[in-house]
Amino acid sequence: MNRLSPADQLRSADKALLPDARSVSTVALRPNGSTSMVALAERHEDVAQFELLPTVPADIRIHFETAKNLYLYAWFVYRFYPVAEQQALISLEFGLRERLAMTYPEKYGPASTWIPSLTKMLETARKDGLVSNAGMRATERWAMRRARNRVSDEASRRLIESGAEFIEFDPDGAVPAPGDYCDDALGIFIETLPEIRNTYAHGSAMLHSSVLGTFEIVTDLINQLFSDSSK
Repeated sequence: MNRLSPADQLRSADKALLPDARSVSTVALRPNGSTSMVALAERHEDVAQFELLPTVPADIRIHFETAKNLYLYAWFVYRFYPVAEQQALISLEFGLRERLAMTYPEKYGPASTWIPSLTKMLETARKDGLVSNAGMRATERWAMRRARNRVSDEASRRLIESGAEFIEFDPDGAVPAPGDYCDDALGIFIETLPEIRNTYAHGSAMLHSSVLGTFEIVTDLINQLFSDSSK
């Protein structure tokens, strides 16, 4: 029971550039309904979309690019996925500390001996208006989902009331109303991101490849921190 799988051991030099067996067995459902194996180029395209603004300090951008490279190289070593997610979250901590030091140098500056938690820094950034729901892609996505559900429910109601055999409607044409923006995405992330970060920091056997959601959140938060309007 204590024997390690070869996939989880140090690679030999002659096998270092071979894809992890779990990578080449991943199947994607295509828009046309077909299925095919996921390619390395697709993994690259998936993570390459997450770009920090030029206004973000170079050291933070380099830190985040390292996270992206870890995600890409998880094609060869599957267990790099949690390492990539952890690196992305530490990039967020790095960005928060650097940005908050501009406002609170005594707390977050290089001379400070205080070690702030990720939760505290996120809460402070929100309180100071440096980050908000409006800057999160998830906010728009969740509102659109509510709008589509609302259109679908309305169509069902009209179908029942009219007694017709069918009724046409276009959920993709739904437009979010103010009430559809009721989810506090930022509040949810402030609660959950530190939990994920702490799980990794204290050692964990957690392993999954679905980490791009974290990359999106981190990208949106860091870009808000260093947008022109935040200065």
